[in-house]
Amino acid sequence: MNAAGTPPIVLTGPTGWIGQAMLARLAGSGDPHWHRNVRLFGSRSGEVTVAGLSLPVRPLDTLTGTDVDGALVVHLAYLTKEKAELLGERRFTDTNLAIDDRLLDAIGSRTPRAVFAASSGAAALAADGRDRHPYGLCKLRQEDRLLEWSARTGVPTLAGRIWNIAGPYMNKVRSYALGDMLAQAQLSGRIRVGARVPVFRSYLHVADLCDLVLAALSQGIGLPAPVDLCGGEVLEMGDLADRVAAATGLAPGSVDREPVDWTRPSIYLGAFAQTRSLAMAVDRQFASLERQIADTRAWIGAQDQPSLVPG
Repeated sequence: MNAAGTPPIVLTGPTGWIGQAMLARLAGSGDPHWHRNVRLFGSRSGEVTVAGLSLPVRPLDTLTGTDVDGALVVHLAYLTKEKAELLGERRFTDTNLAIDDRLLDAIGSRTPRAVFAASSGAAALAADGRDRHPYGLCKLRQEDRLLEWSARTGVPTLAGRIWNIAGPYMNKVRSYALGDMLAQAQLSGRIRVGARVPVFRSYLHVADLCDLVLAALSQGIGLPAPVDLCGGEVLEMGDLADRVAAATGLAPGSVDREPVDWTRPSIYLGAFAQTRSLAMAVDRQFASLERQIADTRAWIGAQDQPSLVPG
């Protein structure tokens, strides 16, 4: 803990979408010395630049109990879903287990103040048998291990199942429906919805997610079961396309879609009541969908055009 009594923050996975957004929220906290209190860990040594400051990133395998002692721990480091196909199930699973092993070894030897682990809606699908993809199974196992540790030690812990998010620092823009629609609008002035079935999603602003997590950890809030972190407004992809078209000023009729088989909906939605309950506990409100679209659009618009092209 520093002289001002603020606990250190340990952040694993600082270079991903949520990691960058988390650092931006810390940089905007009003504390001119915020960076002195942050310890970053990634897959390899390096540095990240935040608000004009260059911060060192240590390899995750150097994380120790000394680093996490008395700290607020935000655990984002993980192999993403698409890596499963590239690496194969065994290597993918073993690597993710090793990532969590390192964290558990560190927090098992000393006592952090509170811990957040970024789980996924994929864990919910794995839990009820709707999808047994290795990523969801890994996240489900991660939840079990961390929550068991929390129950045994009494350290407040949140296993947050993140569903769909929006806002700045989005990476792989064309891989996300909202990002792809905004990129299409920017590049061609039209939006094509590729889904041939109804696709239902909801969105949470990444800044709201970060603020919710940081506030909960700072207040020592933990939960014995995973908590959904998701948006409250349910949208079908056609609805989302219409909202994006309106936000970007496209002409009427600028959204294209092939006929849809309405008998096979794709529903990937968390329980917003859980998110809202946590927000009530820390007195937080959420950005509207319009604000989420606007902030995502501003982020994409600030990027170089080639980065919007697939591949």
